[in-house]
Amino acid sequence: MPNRSDKGLIVKKIGMTRVVDDSGKMVPVTLLQVTDQKVTKILSEERDGYHGYQVGYFPKSTKNLTKADVSRLRKVGVEDNYARFKEFRTDTSIEGLEIGGLMTAEMFKDVASIDVTGVTKGRGFQGAVKRWGASIGRMTHGSRFHRRPGSLGQCTTPGRVFKNKHQPGHMGVSNVTIKNIQVLDINTEANTIAIKGSVPGHRDGFLTIRPTNKK
Repeated sequence: MPNRSDKGLIVKKIGMTRVVDDSGKMVPVTLLQVTDQKVTKILSEERDGYHGYQVGYFPKSTKNLTKADVSRLRKVGVEDNYARFKEFRTDTSIEGLEIGGLMTAEMFKDVASIDVTGVTKGRGFQGAVKRWGASIGRMTHGSRFHRRPGSLGQCTTPGRVFKNKHQPGHMGVSNVTIKNIQVLDINTEANTIAIKGSVPGHRDGFLTIRPTNKK
């Protein structure tokens, strides 16, 4: 199993489907598209203090980019206009990696499980039951306690609400990592990766994948 710090890719969530495995069991599958991305910077321990590389993705026209980004891309020989950048730290320098190199799904052809990081869907303002999974009260007549968060305050000491108390509020739009997801298939021609189960985010949302550090 490769180390989690070996490599990483930016992918786009195409959607979900299902397949039947060899035992006849229905398996939910998420399809990930490896987007157009190139290496825009290589970091070394001597110069930057650690090994790693930076990829540019989400192409846009030149008028939508800052002059600093356009100048930096042209200086290293990258002709594409990328509006977003993501840095991946590695334990050591990766052989064969060069500035301007195209990143494809073939990098993960020998990876059995990955960690997926993305931003969850926004759910708006929600109560404590849906937001935190709090228990509900009796749904009988006269209960007056159905879906309330429960007692919040204290007595004279300490006389305040403790931090991190589960209360109603904005739900979703948070960075979440799902670990140890099984890779079912990698299509190098279509540049897609099929994984088992679901991942955070909406359709066409960008995600970060890396080889898992779990067995």
